[in-house]
Amino acid sequence: MRVGRDRPMSSTTRAAAAKPFPNYTELPNVIPPVVWQVLRVATLLATIALVWVIFTLPNFGYMLFWGLAVPLLPAVFAFVPGLWRQVCPMGFLNQMPRTFGFSLDLTLPIEWKNIVYLVSVILFFGLVSLRPVLFNVSASAFAGLIIVALVLAFFGGLVFKGRSGWCGTFCPLAPVQRAYGHAPVVMVKNGYCPTCVGCQKNCYDFNPTATIHSDLSDNDLWYAGHKKFFVGALPGFILGFYLSHNPLVFGAVRYYLDMGMYVALSLGAFMALTGVIRISAYKVCAVFAMGALGIYYWFASPLILQTVSVLGGIYIPTWGHAVFVAEIGVLAAAVLFNGMRLERAFAKLNSGGSAQPRVGVRTAAIKAAGAGAASDLVIEKKSGRSFAADPSRSLLEGIESAGIKIDFGCRMGMCGADPVVISEGLDKCSTASNEELATLRRLGLEGRARMACVCHALKGGVTVDLGQDPHELPEPPQTEPQVDLGELTGIKRVVIIGNGAAGMAAADEIRRSSPTVQIDVVAKEDHPFYNRMAIGRLLYGRSALDGIYLVPPDWADKKKVTLWLNTMATGIDLKKKEVLLGIGETLTYDKLIMAQGSRALIPPAPGTDLPGCFVLREASDAFAIRRWRQERNCKTAVVVGGGVLGIEAADALRHLNLQVTILQRDDRIMNRDLDSRGSEIVTKFLEGMGIHVRTKAQVAKVAGDGRVQGVDLQDGESIPAQVYLAAAGIAANVELAREAGLKIERGILVDRAMRTSDADVLAIGDVAELPGERGGLWSVSNAQAAVAASTIFGQVASYVAPSTLVTLKLEGIDVKGFGLTEPKSDAQEMITDADEPENIHRKIIVENGRVVGAVFVGPPGIGKHIGAVITKNADLTPILDELRKGNWDALAKVT
Repeated sequence: MRVGRDRPMSSTTRAAAAKPFPNYTELPNVIPPVVWQVLRVATLLATIALVWVIFTLPNFGYMLFWGLAVPLLPAVFAFVPGLWRQVCPMGFLNQMPRTFGFSLDLTLPIEWKNIVYLVSVILFFGLVSLRPVLFNVSASAFAGLIIVALVLAFFGGLVFKGRSGWCGTFCPLAPVQRAYGHAPVVMVKNGYCPTCVGCQKNCYDFNPTATIHSDLSDNDLWYAGHKKFFVGALPGFILGFYLSHNPLVFGAVRYYLDMGMYVALSLGAFMALTGVIRISAYKVCAVFAMGALGIYYWFASPLILQTVSVLGGIYIPTWGHAVFVAEIGVLAAAVLFNGMRLERAFAKLNSGGSAQPRVGVRTAAIKAAGAGAASDLVIEKKSGRSFAADPSRSLLEGIESAGIKIDFGCRMGMCGADPVVISEGLDKCSTASNEELATLRRLGLEGRARMACVCHALKGGVTVDLGQDPHELPEPPQTEPQVDLGELTGIKRVVIIGNGAAGMAAADEIRRSSPTVQIDVVAKEDHPFYNRMAIGRLLYGRSALDGIYLVPPDWADKKKVTLWLNTMATGIDLKKKEVLLGIGETLTYDKLIMAQGSRALIPPAPGTDLPGCFVLREASDAFAIRRWRQERNCKTAVVVGGGVLGIEAADALRHLNLQVTILQRDDRIMNRDLDSRGSEIVTKFLEGMGIHVRTKAQVAKVAGDGRVQGVDLQDGESIPAQVYLAAAGIAANVELAREAGLKIERGILVDRAMRTSDADVLAIGDVAELPGERGGLWSVSNAQAAVAASTIFGQVASYVAPSTLVTLKLEGIDVKGFGLTEPKSDAQEMITDADEPENIHRKIIVENGRVVGAVFVGPPGIGKHIGAVITKNADLTPILDELRKGNWDALAKVT
């Protein structure tokens, strides 16, 4: 079916029509835009005229409104929602300021964005339920309501950009349109879309067929829950509206009690279907929405037919009601059929990763509308998609929100997995931190790329090009150090043992200080520097180490570093300043840096030497587990350790299609980094993923005959397991230092210049022990490497511990912990939400205006500001009152 006149379709239009989720900018203009403009003005004038009729001739006005105008809308919403979106008088007034260029174009505050849908739901239920109580009784109140809605729509567009001032946010009709119009039979091009400024999340105006799937699969469960609540309550609300006792006879209290009962029954049925039966949330929502549509027309059709009969002067037989309802049933069935088809297409479109939509704004049509239309946008050149510039989120978050696939690595700006080329608007981005610059230097990309996970677009006009490999860009002019510190100090050769984060950072820092010093890096593994935080992917990925190397293949040649792969350092002669290699060669040194890292601890228990027992510390460990799982057709696994490493290992095994149980000795998981509430949320999340969590669990023995078959606990319980993975902590690799005669305790003892007991030997990273300081983190390794490089060349340097924010790298949840989990003195203030949602927990502990402890757990993005606050040691004094009131977005003001 087509609306208006046909036009020949271009190849672009045909391609858009063939897509499962064509957006409104990709649809043909079947009706010329000028016609829509005329229809908008006509609809607005008709609405004003109707208000006048309600004032002067209430009975006739009510008949027109309730018997004709309103009953048309649900069918239009379901069958061809774009028709109403084009001519809605409130929408016309809302867009008028932007159309004529006098809107203030402010961005809706983030705290409002999080609740606007819920506000519109409350307005819808509240205003509709007032019809028999107030609006059917007082014509002036009813007409006044329409006028207020028109005025609010206009002022919303005057203040806020796009449709975020009314149509896509506060409008009481918006929830109904989303519920009924999620799979329209006919798509009509939305004339407001070409001026899109990316003001909404999962924009219904732009792509209605994808929005419901994006909403229901949103990582923010609270955000998704609002949509489910409305659809679940809608059938009961309509039943309650028509079947509740008349408030004018039985009173408003009885009326609202009846309404509440029907809504509760409807919500109960919805929760039972989604919680008990294995059926997708979308299918239940679609059935409930179309069920509500059928219920509405079952009750409303007599009034509709009566109005048509009176106005048209025609007789409608008694069986006309049945025919009318049957036609609505056919419409509902068509929407359901179309919706189920689109659900499969959406699932296929997102099968490669996150459930976030792969449908973003196509910028070609927006740019065609005028240069100003894209002024608030960040454009990704390869895909043509865009997203709103938002200083509070990283380019990585924006790219993913537009449905563009990008490898995100650790999301901390250190691993180097997501460098991106910014071809336009680099001056409109945040300034690179020292940590980001260090990562870019290590990758050989300084001046050619930015790290998407930490770079922010402060304003629009930025273009990111994911199709451009930054390594293929010309290198920026090299600047030699003003002084070659090697020549100045007489240091000719530095040997580094270990090619992990600490060792490679040290090599890079040394080369920046001296282009002539000889650098040898001795690496036990046979792989160049790779992202050890991503080795879980080696368990279930398809490309082995491809994609997790952290330096380009020619890094060693360009840096003039001799890299000894698959080579073990077997001894150190401190007097001769020599390192003995396992291949029989000897390396002399002027300075030696020990950065050989740590190994995984295996808690002592009988049976841990059985085949099938593993650790996950190096790439070879991951390959061994993957091979074992395939050779033995393993089905179950146990992970010992409920810290960050254990949880991430358990998730990797889950991706390997194993049924996984985490055993945690303490009373909660991540007990060092989270409080009890945060641990509880993470535990529920893991259980929801299918990972079982056992706390207060201690291993008595690993059972099996010739290989691992189960784990016996000290309380007598036995857990089946064909894979046993220990992730209960690490121990520094100190054997080489002990044999050489260096002072050691748990690690190699160093001072704040990173010197060991031998002045010519330094230790950094996991192997180094600086009393009172925490190790085992990438940021610590980078900081210590910089100090060690300065010390080598006689410069005064003292290690200052970086802020060690712990982040759980798990898709679908944001988990961050820092410092204290509970206050330790009266001088420390704890700030948290008294009425926080079930799946969200935010807490900070402040002393003298500075954060000394933090726990952030919830949907992705919940802790996006706290990392910068901690890194900068920001003073929270100016925003403490806002934080106490629950405005966590105030953290962005001090970052």
